[in-house]
Amino acid sequence: MKEREILEIRHEYTKAIREFFYKGDYLEVETPSLVKTSPPDPHIDPVEAWVGKKGPFYLHTSPEVHMKRLLGFGRDRIFQICKVFRVEELEEIHNVEFTMLEWYREGTYEEAMKEVEALVCFAANALGRADRARFEPPFAVYDLDRLFVEKTGVDPFPLDRDALVKAMGERGFRGIDERDEWSDLFFKLLIQEVEGAIRDERPYFIKDWPQAIPTMAKSRAGGKVERFELYINGVEIANGYTELIDPVEQRARFLKSNLERVKLGKKEFPPDETFLEDLSSLTGSYTGVALGMDRLLMSLLGLKKIEEVMIHRFRV
Repeated sequence: MKEREILEIRHEYTKAIREFFYKGDYLEVETPSLVKTSPPDPHIDPVEAWVGKKGPFYLHTSPEVHMKRLLGFGRDRIFQICKVFRVEELEEIHNVEFTMLEWYREGTYEEAMKEVEALVCFAANALGRADRARFEPPFAVYDLDRLFVEKTGVDPFPLDRDALVKAMGERGFRGIDERDEWSDLFFKLLIQEVEGAIRDERPYFIKDWPQAIPTMAKSRAGGKVERFELYINGVEIANGYTELIDPVEQRARFLKSNLERVKLGKKEFPPDETFLEDLSSLTGSYTGVALGMDRLLMSLLGLKKIEEVMIHRFRV
């Protein structure tokens, strides 16, 4: 695909995404790209930036924190399309800089899943693809714990770290390292045995993730959080959840994430105190979704590499 063609397709695609949210009475917002701290996700590292001799500061990995702060300003539906940055190599579905669509609204993750279905269908129709019928709702929905049992014979949710090691060993899993934490084992099983076992050309959701992996999602029964991921052909396109708006629990999760980062030999990030303070002012139920614009476009066009839909490709 020639660069001029990509340029024109991205224009039509981005225009359609904005149209979808304008029709849904969303307010388009902007938030800072340069921030003083970063959410301490153990597996996501921000790009450092210096202003003269002052720093380090960070290019945001997601607009999540600042967008949630805007929910207290009296608008319940907001969205943003922006560049985000993460320490990653340019690979098939990764790049240091990529385009993210993020939105927040009143409601729950189940309502957000329906909205994701409608958005993907709307974008596919806007591009006029011959195979757009495969992007029409409803999408299949899988419960993550059931998927684990079906694909691996192991349900990691109720197991502690040692019990999970034992269960994996009994089933001949060879990827265990004695330094692995519970979350490491979980993701090894997920990536190697579960995600790759579903190769549906139609989009599908995997929902109800473990609370043992700290996130900003609302807890539910059974050691789970109200979180989903959208996949197409085994590639994660989006994730969303009912928002955790309890600042005390959110602080505890940040602490747990920082402890995991320390164990991995990574830098800790102090919590954003203003974010936690603003979080305490929210009432009701909110849900948010982060969607990789480049990955979705890649999937809608039937392409395999993220660089095929990018004009400027950053290589480290």
